[in-house]
Amino acid sequence: MLLFFAGLWVIGAKPSELVPNEGGRETASEFLKAAIRPALDFEDPEMRESEVDFIHKLGRALWLTLRYAVAAMSLALLIGIIWGVLGSRAWWSKSSLFLQTIRIGSRLMATAVRSVHELMWALLFLSAVGTSPLAAVLAMALPYGGTLAKVFSELLDESESSAAGVIRMSGGSGLAAFSAGVVTRALPDLATYALYRLECAIRSSAVLGFVGVPTLGYEIKTAYEDGHYREIWTYLYILLAVVIFFEWWGARMRSLLTKGVSSIKPEVKQPNVDHLWKSRGTSLFLRSSFLIVLIGGTMSWLLEDRWGSGVSWEQKLQNLDRFTDEVVPYPVREADGDWSEFGPWFGEKMAKGGSEAVWQTFHLGTASILLAGALALLAVNLSARTLASSMPRGVWDRGMAWRSVIGAMLRVAAMLGRAMPEFILAFLLLRVFGPTVWALILALVVHNCGILLRLGAEVIDNITSRASSVILAQGGSRTSAYVGALVPAGFNRMVLFLFYRWESCIREATVLGMLGVASLGFLISDAKVSLFYDEMVLWVALGAALVFLGDLTSDFVRYKLRGKNNR
Repeated sequence: MLLFFAGLWVIGAKPSELVPNEGGRETASEFLKAAIRPALDFEDPEMRESEVDFIHKLGRALWLTLRYAVAAMSLALLIGIIWGVLGSRAWWSKSSLFLQTIRIGSRLMATAVRSVHELMWALLFLSAVGTSPLAAVLAMALPYGGTLAKVFSELLDESESSAAGVIRMSGGSGLAAFSAGVVTRALPDLATYALYRLECAIRSSAVLGFVGVPTLGYEIKTAYEDGHYREIWTYLYILLAVVIFFEWWGARMRSLLTKGVSSIKPEVKQPNVDHLWKSRGTSLFLRSSFLIVLIGGTMSWLLEDRWGSGVSWEQKLQNLDRFTDEVVPYPVREADGDWSEFGPWFGEKMAKGGSEAVWQTFHLGTASILLAGALALLAVNLSARTLASSMPRGVWDRGMAWRSVIGAMLRVAAMLGRAMPEFILAFLLLRVFGPTVWALILALVVHNCGILLRLGAEVIDNITSRASSVILAQGGSRTSAYVGALVPAGFNRMVLFLFYRWESCIREATVLGMLGVASLGFLISDAKVSLFYDEMVLWVALGAALVFLGDLTSDFVRYKLRGKNNR
């Protein structure tokens, strides 16, 4: 609580700024009224007479959003598999200093690339080689590949490895032991997490429109600047529908992969291997889904006829050479590469706003996740299905049917909140509240509260707690069962999820300043506009360092909690 209010004080979040001014209220009113009348054509009469129709423009933006997301994920999956395997202890059957160096180096590289937000990568690539589809795909593929590598290596290490030991003792090779004994057991978790990252990639692909990539975010930004609110709602509805569909699709696949498919009982009394193979459980949904993913990943690369920016390779190399020269700090360049000049230059930049921006970014992310966590903790009591049903935790209770209605409403609200990218939400809220940090806080809170509400409800629903049933059977309220039995039982996992989202909040807080509110993102955007590439890279590196420290803190807390659970 103290950290939350201290954070609000540091970032200058005044309660009075939560009330929009007259212009903001008018904008909000017009924007909300447009929600019930989304546009099916251009609002500008001149655009209606153009050769391009609105539906075609919408379809192209949606197509590019999906194509870039799928292409980025196909490349990120390759990066994640390579670095994930190299960074896994399960891969190295023998231990030596050389092999440990490779493993640690792979994990550090994965951490480094995921510490830089995809928007920051996009700015770097666009500054170096210009606007191109390949730059957009690489900007998403690198951080997503780093994230997949980290999670894949942890899933492989935590997988049951007794089968791998048996294979090795039976004379099998290390590759056979790893493939059959480790990867096979971890495959459902590996596949389900990759599908979750695909959902996130679609949101990120849309957000890249704010740096010039022609996805849905670009159309939303353009329509808002023109005051075409009905068009904005059309783009938002399409984006929400797509994200929700992919979330449902991914959840369905994750459920089948995790729980498995029931096998058909062989008709013979003593079935042989052939009979067992034919009677195994199969799922047409899973098979067709994997086929669609494979075809989609391939076509996303083949259907683009020009991955470059239309600039000749000679010009690209010149631009890249100029960029790599200008990212070197100005005093170092002037001193013919004397890096002793870096220290005074760095100290000057930190004194003139860098330290404050780092501090603001940290507290913006921390205050947002604390508020989101508190709201989610309160709402889980109402949204968890095992507490909202007519038989909470197996105990009959007909007197609180309203809870099931509220629970359903909260679950829908959480789904909408997590489907809306924070950057787009903050962009819209800034038009209502003006240039105040509250717009960024609310955007982070809405998105992360939706995620934490879903994760927290799943934790509560999956807990087997006799104490909660006893409390309800003795006449206790559902809230008493939640607070007295379920929260203590699931506390460690909830804290793990909170720190997991804190990492993401720090990462997002780094870039939200690009919308004009003081943080590292504001300094990055200002340096980009001024073409001060050395300063831009410095602020990006500081943002990555902040995320890296947050990642280390989160890993330490999760390690301690896992150790506590294992005792």
